[in-house]
Amino acid sequence: MNGSEMLHMLELASIAYRDNQPLCHCSKVILVEDKETDTECFVRIRNENVSITFRGTDSRINWLNDFCFAKAVIPYDNENTDIRVHAGFLRTYKSVRDKIHALIPPGACRVTVTGHSLGSALAVLCAVDIQYNFPHKDVEAYLFGCPRVGNKAFARSYNKRVFKTLRVTNGNDIVAKVPPALFGFRHVGINIHTGVLLLPFAVSFEAHRPQNYYRSLWYQLH
Repeated sequence: MNGSEMLHMLELASIAYRDNQPLCHCSKVILVEDKETDTECFVRIRNENVSITFRGTDSRINWLNDFCFAKAVIPYDNENTDIRVHAGFLRTYKSVRDKIHALIPPGACRVTVTGHSLGSALAVLCAVDIQYNFPHKDVEAYLFGCPRVGNKAFARSYNKRVFKTLRVTNGNDIVAKVPPALFGFRHVGINIHTGVLLLPFAVSFEAHRPQNYYRSLWYQLH
């Protein structure tokens, strides 16, 4: 996990908002979508490597799911665990989960998951899901402008399973501060802060834009 790879993952997360996806030297790019939840992700397969990129918030349905702060049980309806995640994020991810699983080649060795905004929250759920169900795959996650996805028990379990996780936060990005920790939500992964000084009560919508993430990260790495 290095600087150039971080920038490449951010580029993929940014272009996920576009209709036309470049091949990026991959053998194929497959769109996985669900119209009801307005969820899109792009699965790129090249030799033994698979990358999964989730599109961020892009519609009213996405925003409604973003602000559903209720918690749901994970993994999948096991009431014997204290692990809880954001119900809206989980509902959105589960709408494309089976399609993603079906696309992962048996011979794949490495799976990299990325996304920006809502896309990064879905990437969190996907990364831990892939690790749980495909334990012999090397799973990495690159998260940009990521909200809190689950409770403390989830964050603890996630960090043990997907320890190769970098979470980039630009300035006082408002999305990285929700859902509130007061509601029991916690962040996952190793955080890398870029841009202006992080302040406890300051928030910025401008800092959340993908192009500002790229600018700040590029300057920090160079």
